[in-house]
Amino acid sequence: MDVASVLTLVLLGLSLAVQPWSVLAAILLVTSRGGLRKECGFVGGWLVALTAVAIGTVLAYPGVAQTATTSSTHSGIELAAGVIVGGWLLWRWRRPRDPGTSSQPSWMTRLDSMSPLVAFGLGAFLPTYVIVVAAVSEMISSGLTQGWLLVVALAWVVLASTGVASPLFVLVRHRHSAPATYQRWRTWIIANSRAVLYSVGGLVCVALSAKGIVGLLG
Repeated sequence: MDVASVLTLVLLGLSLAVQPWSVLAAILLVTSRGGLRKECGFVGGWLVALTAVAIGTVLAYPGVAQTATTSSTHSGIELAAGVIVGGWLLWRWRRPRDPGTSSQPSWMTRLDSMSPLVAFGLGAFLPTYVIVVAAVSEMISSGLTQGWLLVVALAWVVLASTGVASPLFVLVRHRHSAPATYQRWRTWIIANSRAVLYSVGGLVCVALSAKGIVGLLG
């Protein structure tokens, strides 16, 4: 697995970890009525969804022949994912939906009354799956053995889940100061969500597009 693929995987994992809507949803859930159960359900749904994709990738891996045609397909997927991310960012730029505004997603207004089961479903739904598809493509084209691929895939799932799980870490380590910490995080995310979204999303767009183009021309 070359350095470019490793860095791309790390970038893709971080882009999910800092996804503003997902982290804010985790904070709002943990501070709502019955918040611990809801947040556990939310993180569980997120982990189950990404782990299922990771395990499916590992199981399918031996059947994927590493040929020139397959390599071109992976590069095409990377380029397509980069273009999709870029198009989505442009769409969001023209139609902003900032947290804490009237244009925010409707599900954010229902977090307080949400059951743990629904929170589980929300966790499984919220990952940006075009990022997940791009990560799967990177893993399949890695050339690793199946055992090492499993290690890499699970490590990627952990990295991509750190954002939504972070409120639980705070609750475990600093329970008494957790409410104040959550409020600071919420304020910061609301103020900086667009900057985070466009900066990280832009990096993902450029990295995937460039890697895909290089792969297709190589």
